[in-house]
Amino acid sequence: MHPILNIAIRAIRKGGNFIAQNYDKNNIFGKSIETKKYLKNIQNISFNIISEVILKVYPNDLILKNTLYNNFKTEKKKKWIINTLDGKINFLHKIPHFCISIVIIENNVKKISVIYDPIKNDLFTAIKGKGAQLNGYRIRCSTHNIFLHSIIHIYFLNSKENFTKKNFFLFQKFFKKENYIRQTGCLSLDLAYLASGKFDFFVGFNIKLSNFIAGELQILESGALINNFFENSNDIFKKNILAGNNNFLRLILQKIF
Repeated sequence: MHPILNIAIRAIRKGGNFIAQNYDKNNIFGKSIETKKYLKNIQNISFNIISEVILKVYPNDLILKNTLYNNFKTEKKKKWIINTLDGKINFLHKIPHFCISIVIIENNVKKISVIYDPIKNDLFTAIKGKGAQLNGYRIRCSTHNIFLHSIIHIYFLNSKENFTKKNFFLFQKFFKKENYIRQTGCLSLDLAYLASGKFDFFVGFNIKLSNFIAGELQILESGALINNFFENSNDIFKKNILAGNNNFLRLILQKIF
């Protein structure tokens, strides 16, 4: 196994164990300030746990929370980008669909991605040019290429940006097809599900790109493609994203867009 990936797995499992231990604690709903403090504390401790494992082996590497990713895009130093809890609302509501992710970037190229579901103990890994795996087994994206019985994951945040006539028009077109729609509240894990063929297609509106980077490499290494809509560029660093196998992607672009 890749030596850097070994360390990433060791670190993410240790951080995931801490998250899982706090999952069963009593609900802390009440004042929104208290909830934010609770989540921030959980994330900070998890970040420190993960960082400690990494720094013991790679003391000179740069370790960042995913929210700071955009500030260090030109940094040549090897970077470990950590999202300590993707799916915070699910975590708070005791819905077992959240994850931790690590992306390792060298020379501004994403080399390794690890996404870990600490409740189901599912470990998704991807190495650039060497494919993607789930719990040590090679995964490929779905080959489904018709609307009938397909599962299409639509991701959007509850913000004013998403409630536009254009977006509602697209939602309506998807709901008129003979497919199933999912929106689960954990972007990284859902992208890993796409990579492993659990979902057939992904449509994302106004995505925070710092939350997308972990799933990006998983998708590409599983054989799926990434495209933009409402854009004139092939640059995947855009907010509106389509992802799936080539044939389904072509079908979506023809029939929906």
